[in-house]
Amino acid sequence: MITFEELIQDLKSTDPAIRDKAALDLMDIGDDRAMAPIIDAIRVPENVNYRGTLVYALSDYDCIEHLEYLVELCLTSNFEVSSCSFNIIEGFELTKAIIKRIKSEMLKYNENELRYEHSMDARNALSNFISTNRV
Repeated sequence: MITFEELIQDLKSTDPAIRDKAALDLMDIGDDRAMAPIIDAIRVPENVNYRGTLVYALSDYDCIEHLEYLVELCLTSNFEVSSCSFNIIEGFELTKAIIKRIKSEMLKYNENELRYEHSMDARNALSNFISTNRV
C-alpha cells in the first residue's frame, strides 16, 4: 500500500495520470495535510492544462483559506477547473466577510480580461451566488 508521504511526492510527478491518482487517493484519505500540496500542484505552471482533477480533489476539504485563489481559478481557467472551483465555492457557508472576499477578488478581473467564453458565465454565477445567498 502506498503511504501518505508517497502520495504527496506523486503530486510532484510530471505525469498527469500519476498526479491525478495521487490527488484522488489523498481526497479519499481526507487528511487535511494534503490540501496545501494539492494547491501547490495546481499552481505549478507546467500543470496548467492538467489541473481539473487536482481542483476536484479539493472538494472534500475546507478550502476557505484559499477562497481568493478558487475565485481566480473560477474566472480564469478552462471550463473543468472553473466548474470545479465554483462547486467548491458554492459549498461555503456565506458570511459577510466571505462575500466581501469574493467580491474583492472578482473586481480584479474585468470583462475584457476574461479569456474564455465561459468566464463571463462563471462571473455571473459567482455574482448570483453571493446575491441570492445574503446573510
